Amino acid sequence: MAPHPAVQAVIDLSAGAIGGAACVFSGQPLDTAKVKMQTFPNLYRGFIHCITSTYKQVGLRGLYQGTSPALMANIAENSVLFMSYGFCQQVIRLSAGLPNETVLSDVQKACAGSIASIFSSLVLCPTELVKCRLQAMYEMELSGKIAKSHK
Repeated sequence: MAPHPAVQAVIDLSAGAIGGAACVFSGQPLDTAKVKMQTFPNLYRGFIHCITSTYKQVGLRGLYQGTSPALMANIAENSVLFMSYGFCQQVIRLSAGLPNETVLSDVQKACAGSIASIFSSLVLCPTELVKCRLQAMYEMELSGKIAKSHK
């Protein structure tokens, strides 16, 4: 027997939040290096050089620059994605005229996931911009593109 839809929504939201937080904490240093290398392609010789330079200049805190917006973004994105995926599966079942407990085909699951991703992208885009700007803040100050008082 499936849980009540409200209980299932809370379960999906919680699973998405935990998964989003785990992704950020494990991948933030890699994402920071990626953003810095994209923003300043001539400043670093490669990925390892970017990581070690950032660590030497700013410390471990520099590798986790932009973590707060990334946490907000990934928790919100994954929570919305997980929750809306369940609802989108129900919409696919209704549109195909299938009973509520029917297991969807792979194509139907892909359609539900595609529709759910639209909702998660609406949550992700604004916070991603803030995160990228925070990650490149140190280099932007050094290059004179922003003043130190504009943090």
